[in-house]
Amino acid sequence: MLIDSLSRTASPSVGAPGIHRKVDKETIRKLLSLSPFVFEKRRDLDLYFRELEPGLGEIMVLDNELPLYGKTTLDDVTMRRSPELKEMVNIRNIIKILKDSDILMCKGREALRYVQDRAVELLDLRYGPKDIEEMADEGLEAFARAESEAVIEALELFVEILGYEPVPAEALVNDYIMFGACQKDERGKELWGPIIMYNDRTNTLRVIKRPMASADPVERELIARVAQGEMEADAEEFAVFPFLKEEVLRTKQPTVH
Repeated sequence: MLIDSLSRTASPSVGAPGIHRKVDKETIRKLLSLSPFVFEKRRDLDLYFRELEPGLGEIMVLDNELPLYGKTTLDDVTMRRSPELKEMVNIRNIIKILKDSDILMCKGREALRYVQDRAVELLDLRYGPKDIEEMADEGLEAFARAESEAVIEALELFVEILGYEPVPAEALVNDYIMFGACQKDERGKELWGPIIMYNDRTNTLRVIKRPMASADPVERELIARVAQGEMEADAEEFAVFPFLKEEVLRTKQPTVH
């Protein structure tokens, strides 16, 4: 989640190819620190090196273009991006300085996505029943303290594991955030359920277990009535995180470390 958040924050500053913007270097540095790229200061360049074989690998230059080079060396990229006068008297070097297509992998947002993918690859995404129980307990503790940010963070972890998606805007109610499992019936109509709903202003947490059609006005009204407490939820308050825990253990069969 942190990796995705950093990528989303940095992406608007990078811009599309041909559009020059001032890159959010601080955020990109944080993202790179979570990746296998290692910082190297060469001349006036901030380089990040991912070694693939001795002395050779992939190198990102942290500047407004955010170029990512492959199958090259730190010395080569340093000479091309920040040449000294003595290096520019060599015709081969001049060609390399003027044209980097022989080593350029990508740049800009594409390079940012590449670093994001490499950072994700380093994560140990395995989890076992104990991990899920701890997640549920942390969610319950945050809910008991009415710490809405921590509750949302715990919910998002379960949402990610279960593959739930944001419920369509047409079915949202007041200040609630809603996630659910999306499926389609035999006619191709989208059904959402279970639906997890949380109001961070009132610290209200409820669940509708049976599938609901968000496009159906009648079922949208039922969703709204449950959210507003006019109809009984299938699970609510302190019963929601135990429900999510059981859903994960029942459907995902976690791998024990």
